[in-house]
Amino acid sequence: MRKVISVIALIIFAGCVTPQPSAVVTGPEADYQNAVRSVKEKKYHSAITAFRKIVADEPKSPIAADALFEVAHLQAFSDNPQKDYSQALSGFNEFLRRYPDHAKARDAENWRAVLKLLLDTKKENDRLNKSIEQLKKLDIRHEERRSK
Repeated sequence: MRKVISVIALIIFAGCVTPQPSAVVTGPEADYQNAVRSVKEKKYHSAITAFRKIVADEPKSPIAADALFEVAHLQAFSDNPQKDYSQALSGFNEFLRRYPDHAKARDAENWRAVLKLLLDTKKENDRLNKSIEQLKKLDIRHEERRSK
């Protein structure tokens, strides 16, 4: 008798629990997840394109700010073989212009400072290398005159 009651109770209560369908993500959230997947797969160009699409298509979406930040971040990302520090700096400037109070604004300011320093250092290094080349040429001419 207990077994019969237990089975009946199981049947009755089993009907009370219905499986929840898994949430299907659509729209900019799905695009964002696809872009993140591209980053994990090291498809940086595809990820940047997807993040840019979110920013262009849904500029007022809450994830547009995160997408814009990610575009700039990926352009400076060390693993990205096509990184472009100038573009990354422009991206962080745009992020801060559009979303100055965002939670990632401080990170964007830090990135911007580091990128400015890096670009300025690179520019100075290029200038110094040109000066070295000019000094080498001058030294060669000086040695040629001396040996005559």
